[in-house]
Amino acid sequence: MERMSWLSKLNPRAAGQRAPRSASLQSPVTADPETCLMVFKNHWSQVLRILERRGCKPAPDDLSAVRNNTYQMLNLLAEDRPRGEASRGPILEFVASENLLERLLCWHLQGDFTEERKVEQLKLYEMLISQARQPLLRHKPVLTPLLRLLSLCAEPTSAPLENSLVLLLNQLCVSVAKEPSILELFFHSHTDQGPANLIIFSLLIPFIHHEGILGQQARDALLLIMAMSASNHAVAKSITDNSYFCPVLATGLSALYSSLPRKIEVRGDDWHFLRREDWIGISSLVLFMNSLEFCNAVIQVAHPLVQKQLVDYVHNGFLVPVMGPALHKTSIEEMIASTAYLDLFLRSVSETALLKTFLRFVLLHRHDNSTILDTLVGRINSNSRLCMVSLSLFRTLLSLNCEDVMLQLVLRYLLPCSHVMLSQKRAVRDLDIYGKTAAKFLSLIPRCCRPESLPPSDREEEHAAWSKGHGSPNVDASSVVTVPKPSTPSRLSFFMRQQSAAPEAASPVPRSPGTPSGSPCHRAGRWEEVSELDRNYLEYLRDARRS
Repeated sequence: MERMSWLSKLNPRAAGQRAPRSASLQSPVTADPETCLMVFKNHWSQVLRILERRGCKPAPDDLSAVRNNTYQMLNLLAEDRPRGEASRGPILEFVASENLLERLLCWHLQGDFTEERKVEQLKLYEMLISQARQPLLRHKPVLTPLLRLLSLCAEPTSAPLENSLVLLLNQLCVSVAKEPSILELFFHSHTDQGPANLIIFSLLIPFIHHEGILGQQARDALLLIMAMSASNHAVAKSITDNSYFCPVLATGLSALYSSLPRKIEVRGDDWHFLRREDWIGISSLVLFMNSLEFCNAVIQVAHPLVQKQLVDYVHNGFLVPVMGPALHKTSIEEMIASTAYLDLFLRSVSETALLKTFLRFVLLHRHDNSTILDTLVGRINSNSRLCMVSLSLFRTLLSLNCEDVMLQLVLRYLLPCSHVMLSQKRAVRDLDIYGKTAAKFLSLIPRCCRPESLPPSDREEEHAAWSKGHGSPNVDASSVVTVPKPSTPSRLSFFMRQQSAAPEAASPVPRSPGTPSGSPCHRAGRWEEVSELDRNYLEYLRDARRS
């Protein structure tokens, strides 16, 4: 059975998305911090002269100068490290004191902040966050302008801007995963994104179902947030109540399913299910399987609140309105395709909650007054290809080792015993085998051992008499006669052991060896009682045989 390994494939950055660090502009890492700070201030002074010009639109040369100097400054900031007990490096301290990043962003906003310039800013921040040698996101002078920039890029309209935005968001999620405490800074920050306060999450949702590297990076980043939400109830509550993550993910499956081929091109007459080599070349099916795999991974790592909401949306937003009608198409080719797709989905899903949702749909959902399973069973005697595909689906269902599936697919057809010969039906006519056998076994309990056979006072008297035993100094023969007689071998042996052991333990009077412990009449009475017990036990056996 094909199983998912999304987490094993999780990679914060796809290969080839950005040049390696050695290929970028080399920073003076070997210089001392004072020299680096002096160089940083020199670049800032050149930028500041341009920023302080008022009332004129920035010239192309000014834009180029600011861009180049900003790149040099952010490289130096990425190489900055704290010294001694300080929480910030010297360059970060200077950036915070000058509110440098915020002032740069405000200057860009004064002019025409085109998408090209947005892409430049996003790339600069992505480089800074990915190469920083100290935690930067916890510091407000860095986080505030970054969140403002993300808000300005909330609705990208070009592919370069989308790629840069998702790459930066992916890097932010990687950094937050390394330091989960800073997630609260994004969660509580005030943005103009509506009720979804977790801005990095809300910006990633539109890219869930994108194909290629872009969609993969978005899903990887979202999965990191899902893993963090497992231990953070506030984040999970925000995802379920203030975002469209679960509806978009589940209903996106419906849109992707509608683009799947209605007819499957098969090779050979013995084809009956989709192998990986059959569908890996179908781009629409690959995209659907990526999204289904992502659903499975989210349910695996997310908070129970997110799990429950996503499972409900998958059932009500995809299986019932889309898969149900697809399985009841009138065309044979479409029925074969939809049945093969359902078989592939069941073989690909591994999480229990998602499997239960698929099984609930197959076993319980009714379409045209018939369950999905009954419809599939009725196709066994139909077209040979449709029959083979349906049997392959049944094999997948049975391999799940689910009791409900076994009952509906196998046992319910055996219980009426219509497959048994008439001469043998008498042996299996009693369908309630275990229940009646248990009742028969309980009926063999002797009457004297049944709790309801004696009133409470008699049961207490019986317990007292048995605890003392016969032959005790304070027990006479008349009291022994009133004790109820045991009727089982265990009670009988226990009774006789008490008879022989009690006088030795209780009698204070020394006796010579071989001397009887009681009077002759007492001893004779005891053997009469033993004989009566034997008769009672034989009667009990006869009653058991008759009943």
